[in-house]
Amino acid sequence: MGNVFVEIPPPSYWQDFELITLDVCRRKWADDYAERNGREGQGQSGVDVFGYNYHAKEQTGVQCKKRRTKLKGQLVPSNTLTISEIDAEIEAANSFKKKLSRFVIATTGPRDVDLQDHVRSLNDGDSLMKVSLWFWDDYVEFLNGDENLLYRYYDNVLRYRQRYSEDEHYLRMLAVAFDRPAIRTAFHLENRAIDFVGAISLLQSAVTSGVLKDQSGLLIDQSRPPKVVSAEIKVVKSTLQQIRTVATKALSDGGIVQHKEVIEVRDTDLVRKLNQLRGTVVENLNVLLRAAHIEPIEIREY
Repeated sequence: MGNVFVEIPPPSYWQDFELITLDVCRRKWADDYAERNGREGQGQSGVDVFGYNYHAKEQTGVQCKKRRTKLKGQLVPSNTLTISEIDAEIEAANSFKKKLSRFVIATTGPRDVDLQDHVRSLNDGDSLMKVSLWFWDDYVEFLNGDENLLYRYYDNVLRYRQRYSEDEHYLRMLAVAFDRPAIRTAFHLENRAIDFVGAISLLQSAVTSGVLKDQSGLLIDQSRPPKVVSAEIKVVKSTLQQIRTVATKALSDGGIVQHKEVIEVRDTDLVRKLNQLRGTVVENLNVLLRAAHIEPIEIREY
């Protein structure tokens, strides 16, 4: 995309704002397990997204400001914020079951120096929970620095500016899909073998169809697979099937035993084989990502 700054409109629906916020948090905090807190109608103590910021070493909660439209009563992102609303949200966040080191209030409104000054004065006090504000300007800056998210949520903007590439979208979708614990971390560190097999199945679907979904079936991204399948993608497809077959058979034969919180792997050769196979997948995918100037997948703790 070069260095051209793309202006991005805020989402029309609050649920989309929350999803974008979740993805931003996972990247900013380096926390794969950051999650949405509860659902609409449940008591959430003002926290919509919760996770751990590994960079700042902070337990963090985010409130995505919303309002209901007068005409249809739909939930939409709120582009206004007042000092009294900030104080009320902080009071609610203090009742959150997990003690927060930082509480973020996110809005689709523009930066406001008066609100920023108010929060700075609060942070100068003796409260153990620090407060931050995220304005839509902050989202635009972050999205412009993360092309994977830009392709996921705003491919229409890229199309309009004639910067869209179907092949690049497909590769960026795969980069996001494979950047998960099921691929990046050693097999013996998995918690649930069934979830691992399920994750591999979702990756197979993403590679073949260009459609990426999460474990609950929620659509994450949708792209168009290339008409000509590269040699690397062929290797990725066949190796993912090997991984799925080996793991499923081990579960059936007792080579992998699922306990309540962890898995027990009774065959060390099995761990070595699965890690080698996943290494083959990442190696071939990274060939394509590097050629497209997309950040490669990093293998951890193998």
